[in-house]
Amino acid sequence: MRIIVIDNTQKHLTAALQTLAGHDITICDTHDKALELLRSQKDNAIFKKLYAEYQAASIANAYEKACQESALPYWDAVLCDLLMPAGRNAQGEGMRLVGQEMAVGWSLALMAARNGAKFVAVVSDMNHHAHPASAMLDAINHHIFDIDGTKMLMTNDVARVGIIGTECACKECAGSGKTGRGDGCWRCKESGTDFTEKGKDWGKILEQLVGNTTAE
Repeated sequence: MRIIVIDNTQKHLTAALQTLAGHDITICDTHDKALELLRSQKDNAIFKKLYAEYQAASIANAYEKACQESALPYWDAVLCDLLMPAGRNAQGEGMRLVGQEMAVGWSLALMAARNGAKFVAVVSDMNHHAHPASAMLDAINHHIFDIDGTKMLMTNDVARVGIIGTECACKECAGSGKTGRGDGCWRCKESGTDFTEKGKDWGKILEQLVGNTTAE
């Protein structure tokens, strides 16, 4: 699958490359770049040829028809963060908000759905007590919406995976894999290993979308 992951936090982008291995992955860390990448693209050479032919033949809606027939394949899946710094792609007084964190994920996901992505997700790992935009997701966590034929997931409940290269001994069990009672350590799942950095498990998000399943 052709997948773009949009997040302004590096560890979450690194986690995307880990958990989505095997797919054609593009990562994006800014709002402005995301807007550019999510626009429908066309083969300009083919477009110019078709547009000239349709104009010469006086075909109605020549421009729209040429655009449609020269369109390049779109992203299969678009997975994005909820909160990101606003880009400069704004007008008028809105420029004063550039760089301020806001819930741009909604519009990016809907833009992708409108342009033909098969699967889209808005994924926040922020505690719902920490921000109202995250709290709003509580009521729709893990529900799969159908928007113009696109499957869309919006959630603040996402598993995390350890970032390879940041391994360390589990602090809960001191690397033993066992608790003081001899039970298996819940934190490291008895491996004795933890990580200093963890990122979103985008692979599980994609599995929910593709499988159209609802998490328990």
